[in-house]
Amino acid sequence: MPKTKQFKKEDVLQAASAIFHQKGYNGTSIDDILKATGLSRSSLYDSFSDKHTLYLACLEFYKNRERAAYEEVNKTPLNGYEKIQLLFKEVVNHLVTHPDDNGCFMVNAAAEMSKRCDKTSRIICNNKADIEELFAAWLEDAKTNGSIQLSQDPRSYGGYLFNALCGLKVLSQSGANREELDEVVKMTFSALK
Repeated sequence: MPKTKQFKKEDVLQAASAIFHQKGYNGTSIDDILKATGLSRSSLYDSFSDKHTLYLACLEFYKNRERAAYEEVNKTPLNGYEKIQLLFKEVVNHLVTHPDDNGCFMVNAAAEMSKRCDKTSRIICNNKADIEELFAAWLEDAKTNGSIQLSQDPRSYGGYLFNALCGLKVLSQSGANREELDEVVKMTFSALK
């Protein structure tokens, strides 16, 4: 009779995501994963096949959690421009209050693995497209209700805002303080006027 799994997949993905986020793919050993998740070696391989498959599952898990946070912002009764401002404010607050968080798992994965792994690249590109689309929708809403005037089509700003958001996460890892991060946000939003 097959053994029953004695763990929640979400808990394993949370723990493994944290270790990959901190150490990167290449810096994370199987022993690190076993220690972080509490899995036995056989459970890890039975459930996830190998380290790389687990890594990809962790990227999807992280992407979905990040997307859920964006959806919470989307549910607020703010106009689209205010939603973008709120999101950037929340990101800065997180970066400042969690200085040891090692930036963004998705950004780190893009730098470390996207050129070496097509599957990683697809996850990162899909994440980028989703966030750009959300930004474009929020700007379209803001333009429609008259809360912002844009010189370009709202879709053309999606990549700009995505880049600015990723840049904040990298900048925080370079030791930027709240004032410096807030100044970058201020300059980012000045380009939208």
